[in-house]
Amino acid sequence: MIFLVDCNNFYVSCERLFRPELLLSPVIVLSNNDGCIISRSNEAKQLGLKMGEPVFKAKEIIKNNNVHVFSSNFELYGEISNRIMSQLKIFSNNLEVYSIDEAFLEINNEDYKNIGLNIVKNIKKTTGIPVSVGIAETKTLSKIAGNIAKKSLDNCFLIENNWMAKKILSCTPIKDVWGLGNQYTKFMINNGISTAESFMNMDRNWILNKLNINVLRTRDELHGIKCHKVSSCSKPKKSIRVSRSFRNDIDNYQHLEKYVSDFAFLACKKLRKENKRVKQLQVFILTNRFKQSHDSKYFGTMSYEFFVSTNNYIEIIKHSLILLRNIFKDGLSYKKAGVILNQLSPVDEYQSSFMMNNIKKNNDSLMDKIDYLNDKFGNNKIIFSSQNINEKSKISKKKLSPNYMNSWNNILNLDI
Repeated sequence: MIFLVDCNNFYVSCERLFRPELLLSPVIVLSNNDGCIISRSNEAKQLGLKMGEPVFKAKEIIKNNNVHVFSSNFELYGEISNRIMSQLKIFSNNLEVYSIDEAFLEINNEDYKNIGLNIVKNIKKTTGIPVSVGIAETKTLSKIAGNIAKKSLDNCFLIENNWMAKKILSCTPIKDVWGLGNQYTKFMINNGISTAESFMNMDRNWILNKLNINVLRTRDELHGIKCHKVSSCSKPKKSIRVSRSFRNDIDNYQHLEKYVSDFAFLACKKLRKENKRVKQLQVFILTNRFKQSHDSKYFGTMSYEFFVSTNNYIEIIKHSLILLRNIFKDGLSYKKAGVILNQLSPVDEYQSSFMMNNIKKNNDSLMDKIDYLNDKFGNNKIIFSSQNINEKSKISKKKLSPNYMNSWNNILNLDI
């Protein structure tokens, strides 16, 4: 059987872990730059606060109901997530980390319900984070079981047989079926398919003619046919993207150049952490669609292919700025920019050039020293002159909680 373990309101639960007095209070966590709501406690949901809603639209509700607001602390959430996944390995070696707060496990044991309850109990005891467990024959069915588990008293739900599955699917809206995006969901509804059961009963040939093989696999999974295996091997990334919306629109090229340099540096840092090289570089800039007139809306993007795949900070930043100069237009205000690294390959698997061997050895040594110094003495101790040297904090996080688990200075003091 497939077990889906899903952390309940994960980011909020992480914040409450160190602030237990907030256990029954409404709590929300915001995105980068404190822009939108990305996690809500059940109490916050009951107040009508919506996922993805800009926080300025919810100011009145937050103020009138004493809602506790936190900036996103992804370093803290990542550390807690790692501890949860380590605990899950006790129950099965066949573990697939699906996201920061979700994992699939495949377990062959007839006592499935008790195993699910033990998982809920163990994770709560060892990490303090509440989880829900959905159990079924396939990944798609386990996602539906997981949604039911969140509303059950013991936070665990097992779809035992086909009869039970059919009954549940008849009450499941098509939008709640895992693997169907918004476009497919709209298409289904427009064709009179409103529940998971009606989708399950669709003709296979019709799906292949109108949609695609992936939609057919989702249908088969609802029938209990395993199409998506639990894989403990993480899939290699196809690209690395670093982008950000700015707090204030930027109309100055020099200012924008510094941000793009930051994004290129961070993208390259992630590339090197994963022992990869990049062949294609892409840069984009975007105006504020809410503030610009129709004539001045602009999305500029351009790509560049390296002669030899690289993971060199200097090369990636240099060519990012060349691309930026080519797509930048005066007289516009830009709300967002980003750098994307495509066509990734392992660090030792790339087509070299005999003309660049000596240069490559010297540059590789320099890049290694930059990584070493930043790892040893802290992030951004060594940066490039084109970056935001005088602006250390580019992201607005006014309500950031301490980094309780990764900083000696932020360890909790207990008065006993």
